[in-house]
Amino acid sequence: MRRDRALSVEAGGEAAVAVGGDNVAPVITNPVVNNTLNLHVLREEPTLVSRARNLPPGVPDFTGRVAEIEVIEREVLDGRKGQRSVTAVVTGKPGVGKTCLAVHLAHRMGMTYEDGELYADLRGVDDRPAASEEIMARFMQALGVPEKEIPGDPALRLDAYRKTVTGRSLLIILDNAADEKQVRPLLPPSAGALVLVTSRNRLMGLESVHRCDLETFPISTSLDFMRKVVGDEVVDREPSDAQRVAEFCGHLPLALRIAAIRMHSTRNIRLSDLARELGDERERLEALRVGDLAVRAAFNLSYRKMGKGARNTFKRLAHVPGADFGAGICSAVTGFEVRQASRMLQKLSEANLVEQTEVPGRFRFHDLLKVFSREKMEKDPADRNQDDRRRMFLWLQNSALKAQFTLGGVFAIEVPDDGSAKIDSIETAASWVESEFPNAVAGLGVVEAYESPEHVVRLALALSGICETVGHWSEWETVIDAGARAAQKVDEQAVALVFLTARANLSRYRREFSQALTCAEEIYAAARAFNQPGLLAGAANILGCLKMDVGQTDEAIPLLRESLSIYEKLDFKHEVGKVLYNLGTIHRAAGEMEKAIEYFERDLAVCIDTADESGAAETLNTLALAHAEMGRLQKAEELQKQALEKFSKIRNQHKISMVTNDLAITLRRQGRIEEALALHLRDAEICRDVMNLSGEALAHSNAADALHRLGRNGEAVEYSTAARAVFAQLGDGQRLAKAMISHIPLLFEDGRIEEAVEGAAAAIEALKLFGDVKDVASTHQVLAREYGVMENWDESLRHAMESLEVGGTALTPYVRVVSCGMALRAASQLGREAQAAHCVGILREAFVADPSLRGAFAKTFEEEAGVFAL
Repeated sequence: MRRDRALSVEAGGEAAVAVGGDNVAPVITNPVVNNTLNLHVLREEPTLVSRARNLPPGVPDFTGRVAEIEVIEREVLDGRKGQRSVTAVVTGKPGVGKTCLAVHLAHRMGMTYEDGELYADLRGVDDRPAASEEIMARFMQALGVPEKEIPGDPALRLDAYRKTVTGRSLLIILDNAADEKQVRPLLPPSAGALVLVTSRNRLMGLESVHRCDLETFPISTSLDFMRKVVGDEVVDREPSDAQRVAEFCGHLPLALRIAAIRMHSTRNIRLSDLARELGDERERLEALRVGDLAVRAAFNLSYRKMGKGARNTFKRLAHVPGADFGAGICSAVTGFEVRQASRMLQKLSEANLVEQTEVPGRFRFHDLLKVFSREKMEKDPADRNQDDRRRMFLWLQNSALKAQFTLGGVFAIEVPDDGSAKIDSIETAASWVESEFPNAVAGLGVVEAYESPEHVVRLALALSGICETVGHWSEWETVIDAGARAAQKVDEQAVALVFLTARANLSRYRREFSQALTCAEEIYAAARAFNQPGLLAGAANILGCLKMDVGQTDEAIPLLRESLSIYEKLDFKHEVGKVLYNLGTIHRAAGEMEKAIEYFERDLAVCIDTADESGAAETLNTLALAHAEMGRLQKAEELQKQALEKFSKIRNQHKISMVTNDLAITLRRQGRIEEALALHLRDAEICRDVMNLSGEALAHSNAADALHRLGRNGEAVEYSTAARAVFAQLGDGQRLAKAMISHIPLLFEDGRIEEAVEGAAAAIEALKLFGDVKDVASTHQVLAREYGVMENWDESLRHAMESLEVGGTALTPYVRVVSCGMALRAASQLGREAQAAHCVGILREAFVADPSLRGAFAKTFEEEAGVFAL
């Protein structure tokens, strides 16, 4: 531990002891002497006992807390070297084992303190905690000061106490302290002492102390403790049930001790029986009591010491459906102002009734304290609880709407500040989503249980847009399911179509195109029957997108144009931008880059006009891809970095992954292979964090290409093989085919030509099913390059010409120039002048149309450019 800084420890710990006093009655002392001229004076050399020792017995089955003990012992050693006293404050939630640790340390270290070990229970959780003067008198008597020589006046007693303990080698336990003012007078003023203070409160006001904030046990220590109490055989016979018991106890030492005692003392009970009993949350605290030990009683001692506001906050926080909470949702559920709610949370934290999370300003319950909180809440009137819940869910709903519209820039909405979180920027919107979105999603189940379907629909609609914007796909499915169920109950078909559209979009993002297409066709048919222009435009857009995804471009274009026409008439600017983007995507797929760029730039202007940061980021990245395909790599890199910055603000991990991948490819094409590899590996980590298996496999496939270019072929093969296995498992034929294209150079270099050719043929057939002409052409281009490296000019020429023929107008000018250059090189080597002349003609036409391509060609095909004056 470090001086003046809190130490949070997570290592193992000991079993808790019973809640109660030290069984030493208060010492009756002389009355206060009011005549200041006739004060009782302590003798200079009182008769002292040889060595005081009044510690409680140690706990034989003490377990864990190795790290905490090591830290405190090291501080003691440093204190001795520096000739100073050491005060260690051990704090933590009720039942975490603070007293046991202090007593164990005292028995372990006590004999090194020549003048003795003193213990006092300060009764901090009692209605009337022990007075400091009372404890002084007891300690002085233990050190040999006769009772009659202990002053009654508080100031004189303090002087006498300090004189008695000064210079003495003492170990003192001040157990169960109420607050700082109770502890301060009892601290020895000179070097040579160790004081161990335990408290349920954090005692942050104590100066120059070493802090040890005890956590609950890790699972391994919980099981070790159970073994000590009930025996290895009992735990080993039912290991999974032993783990369940530990988890139901929340790894809290007091709860574990009670559970272990019940196992040890109850005839014929098994761990599976106890686990089943503890599994009923409503009966859990009742099950965790034996003799004078009870978890509920331990919690109640802390609860009743809180003020009314803190007690009300504690029990109302039971309504929060998620894992943690901050001042905003606390304000909503309690009805307090945010500042007051923040103060209440701080008070509960100082009392260790809630604990701070890793995120500043966020708190959570220990599992058993949450059960205790719910017990207290359920004793309140039902209408009071309903009002609290409704206020909280209205706050979540309104805040979600503000967050979504701030991130998406769709509409300006009026939401009362006292009925929602303060959200006035993309940063605050993204922070709210990160903090409170889990509470809102978890709350849907509560709303379904207690409120009307209309309430569920409103909350689900507010959350669905956020899910799409920030890429929370698993939560989106939960939201859609809840919203669809509620829409069916209220018989609102238009609302049901909104959730069906969301389901189609989710399936599309997950690349489940068949399922998405089925949903979209149902939506389009229903929207036509409704004869509502807005619904029809949205249905046409999603169906057009999916037709495009599966290669049915001829059917996609009329649908998208229909959608665009309706949205333009309705003046729905944001939706117009979406359709422009989709039309640009179709033109890009067709190789019509200039048209694609025109559509993308129009969409980008709409996004900027409507403050749609998410849409702008998406368009910037796709615009970058179009420029990259035109060979404008520096422009592409610039746009992708802008897109990455915007998605990072929104914190959409799926989109951050997408742009990271695309930027890496752009860098790779510039020859910056090490930078590209680093980005591909970072992309894989991002995908792993959000459990996007397909995205992670794509990152590994692209990393394999970079590794191959760096000559690290062993790693490249490993990554490529793993990626293709994942795509095969997921049934993602399109990405499997593209991964095979990347794998072809590795197979050629390894001499496995036949395997490479067979793989290429399979990839081409798969890509044809998706209408992916450009990637079919790309496959032939890769084969042309690899055969060229082998100087198999016949095959190189055949595949280069096949790339040009298959790609046709779908090829971008840059890709067309590369394929033509390969064909020219092979034709020249074979002496086929007619074919070489044909290639030269194509190249000259391309250079006239776009002079920038000449430099790119000369860099790759320097010899051919010189020979043919290109």
